[in-house]
Amino acid sequence: MRINKPDQTGIKYFFVHACVEIVCFYLLRVHYPLLLAGTIALIYDFFAFLPQGLIGDFIIRHKKLPYESIGNFLMLISVFAVASPIKTIHILGYIILAIGNAILHECGAIATVAESRGKIFPSALFVAGGSFGVVIGQTLGTHQVSPYFLILPLALSEILSLSCKVSLRLERYPVFCITNRKISAGPLLLIAFVVTFVRSYIGYAIPISWNKELWQTFFLFFIMGCGKALGGFLTDKIGARKTATIGTLVAVPFLVCGDRIMVVSCIGVFFFSMTMSITYAMCLSVLKKNPGIAFGITTAALFLGLLPVFFVRFSSWVNTILVVIFSVISYGLLRISIREESVPVDR
Repeated sequence: MRINKPDQTGIKYFFVHACVEIVCFYLLRVHYPLLLAGTIALIYDFFAFLPQGLIGDFIIRHKKLPYESIGNFLMLISVFAVASPIKTIHILGYIILAIGNAILHECGAIATVAESRGKIFPSALFVAGGSFGVVIGQTLGTHQVSPYFLILPLALSEILSLSCKVSLRLERYPVFCITNRKISAGPLLLIAFVVTFVRSYIGYAIPISWNKELWQTFFLFFIMGCGKALGGFLTDKIGARKTATIGTLVAVPFLVCGDRIMVVSCIGVFFFSMTMSITYAMCLSVLKKNPGIAFGITTAALFLGLLPVFFVRFSSWVNTILVVIFSVISYGLLRISIREESVPVDR
């Protein structure tokens, strides 16, 4: 018996994801208001992104534990730990925060797939919520808002995730079939990994010198979130191949020509964000019985795509060239790996 309709689960986890990122990025910014791409951020990203596949696999194999409450409880503990003047406890607090984040991410990924009826849109909607949470959390943290307000997003996250607890524990998952059957599982997963890696890097390489005001940052993340959700919707409606074309090739001229023009740049970011759902659907098409590992593959690629941000700085011209080259490569890889008729089906 289905407790939630697919879109209801997606909507609920949209807000759970937003709440999780509000807490995480508030705690990152409230203690580091001037510098985010530092050692603490790297440690946090490592534990938030890389273990997700293992966590998701564990959740699927051991369904009885209260994962939603565990994730929210870890995040609550981290609020106090990061406030510690003892450096070791302070750093440990961010590790706890990241693990709580990873658990709730996997809860959302698995629950939305379980109730999806073969559609990727609910999962895309869930992921889109993070964009809104990131900018809200960063803004509140930078302005040193009282940490007492964190009880609100934590409580909302707990209530909404518990309302989907049956979805997380369903025994069977819908079948996704968007990949080229002539290509074996290993190369398909590698392609999904590479394309996600590239998308992660491009997300930070996009030239956006126009982004100087708070409202512009809000709008940029709003556009990102909407693009991610629409990408899932279009993948279901017109297929992954056509959506990939819009999200890669069509996005390029807007991305590279919008450095100083907000409207042009945001159109590119909007299109570019659509590819998120495609790579996850590719992994689901291969790992049909394990959406936890499927989601973990994409998050591991996201982390590795972030690494250049911590260690390398390119000029705007180099970034522009890389955006073009990587976008074309991504399109080519998606073109050969996705079936022409690629609308997911439920069996």
